[in-house]
Amino acid sequence: MYEPDFEPFNGNKAIYPYINENPHNISLEGFSEYLLTLFDEIRALRGELIEIHEHTFLRNVLEHFDMKLSVSIEEAEWIIWNGISRGVPTPGAAEMLSCLQETGIRTGVISNLCWSGAALTRRLSETFPEHSFDFILTSSEYIFRKPDKHIFDMAIHKSGLDPNDIWYCGNDLAVDVLGAHSAGLSPVFYDDRSVPSKIHEKNDALDADVEYLHLDNWTNLINILK
Repeated sequence: MYEPDFEPFNGNKAIYPYINENPHNISLEGFSEYLLTLFDEIRALRGELIEIHEHTFLRNVLEHFDMKLSVSIEEAEWIIWNGISRGVPTPGAAEMLSCLQETGIRTGVISNLCWSGAALTRRLSETFPEHSFDFILTSSEYIFRKPDKHIFDMAIHKSGLDPNDIWYCGNDLAVDVLGAHSAGLSPVFYDDRSVPSKIHEKNDALDADVEYLHLDNWTNLINILK
């Protein structure tokens, strides 16, 4: 999936009406400014290989202002994420997943994501209701972000397979292709330029000197597997 019209302020705007205790009368603008500034500070401190969890982050912000929500922290996370961007399937993703399922090829997900594994599972289940993943891992639940080997090793462990029997598909040369290669998986570079993303410019600037399968779209993968 990808996230068109990604806008963090809209996530803060979406959750603000659910604040039912606001003793200091913090405005939406003040709430959002603190939240976004704090996230940037945390991201700078954590580096690229460690993840924070949205639940912990949101609790920090709420308690800073003595705020309380009328919904659970899990539902608040869902409201915020969908406010930022609903998320849509990449072209041909549903057909690709259907092909994998029909041919008995098992699937799992590894995602660099501050949102919880439950939230990602919910989004994927609602978007691809016919598909069942063996497991869905988010870095928020397992501390480490790709390309760190720990999260790939966790996926290998959950699969019960030898790394040589696993293909890992991702759209980031540095994180997905080099990360998968370092973990002993077979990297598949998903490089669909019809999907708008800042990642294309980043990928173009990198020379990934490892062997990998290059896909222009998901139909390529279906044809290769057939």
